[in-house]
Amino acid sequence: MDVKKLIEDVISHLAENDSLSVVVPKLQVISKLLKNEKLQLWIESEFIYGYKDNQDIPDYRKIFVSNVKASFLLHQGFGKMMQYTNWDVPISNLGMDHYREFMNLEVKQTVFAVERILDENEGNIHLSLTAYEKLLVQQKILDNCEISNIYKVVSRTYFLDIVSTTKAKLLDLFLELNESIFNNEINFNVMEKKEKISQIVNHTINTGVYVADGSTANIQNSNVVGGSQNEVHLSEEFKDQVLALAEKIEELAKDVETDREDIAFEISKIKLGLQKDESPKLIKSAFNAIKGIASSIAANEITEVINNSLPNINF
Repeated sequence: MDVKKLIEDVISHLAENDSLSVVVPKLQVISKLLKNEKLQLWIESEFIYGYKDNQDIPDYRKIFVSNVKASFLLHQGFGKMMQYTNWDVPISNLGMDHYREFMNLEVKQTVFAVERILDENEGNIHLSLTAYEKLLVQQKILDNCEISNIYKVVSRTYFLDIVSTTKAKLLDLFLELNESIFNNEINFNVMEKKEKISQIVNHTINTGVYVADGSTANIQNSNVVGGSQNEVHLSEEFKDQVLALAEKIEELAKDVETDREDIAFEISKIKLGLQKDESPKLIKSAFNAIKGIASSIAANEITEVINNSLPNINF
């Protein structure tokens, strides 16, 4: 079977923004023919089965809950009741450990399930609490209340980023394979290319970029330096530019009330991404997430700063 032709077909479908369901059968065939277990596991996790509880979850699938809202009746004694609708539940009252459990989520569903969630929700995403979480809120916060509805609110941007990042990683991977491995080759022995295929798979899925040892490359106009053992490092100039913008946003966020925690979370993702030499695209997605989060008048200034600064940074 012509693996190169299958890869070119997938690239064409992705470039045309076709439904991912069209490419999944071809992805399964490609991953098996390339004989790369990591690629096969990633494709199965993203597109077929979802991620299992014991699997490492990619950073782009780790999201932050904006807040928890509840509708309930508060018993005031003597037969009196007060009704509350979409009330912000102060999850921080449960303590920092429980707060982290509530507000940090790992999205383990397939990318198709993520797309379906987006289709079913026009605005931000509403997610149900687990039975344990509901019990905890009932006992510790709304102990004298009849809860009719309670849910977590997650910025729609997170779910859009999961879909776009998955597509981007897949496209980058196959473009690199097509150019580096299968250039002008129709019939080939995959096993002879296995080591190089593994390098490309590892660094594309992990960081979104592949660079040969000891060389430099310009990927999506961002300066990335390849070191020994094909480790990927962001350039110091890039890090300085991104850090300066992040700190400027951090300073402006001090005047923001409702969105401050969400913005702070994205800033922490950006700084962590710089420390871990993550893909520039993932770092840029955090800036875009801040634009999606920002809603108040004070936050508008942050959006303006991002819009003016991003074109000057080579992502």
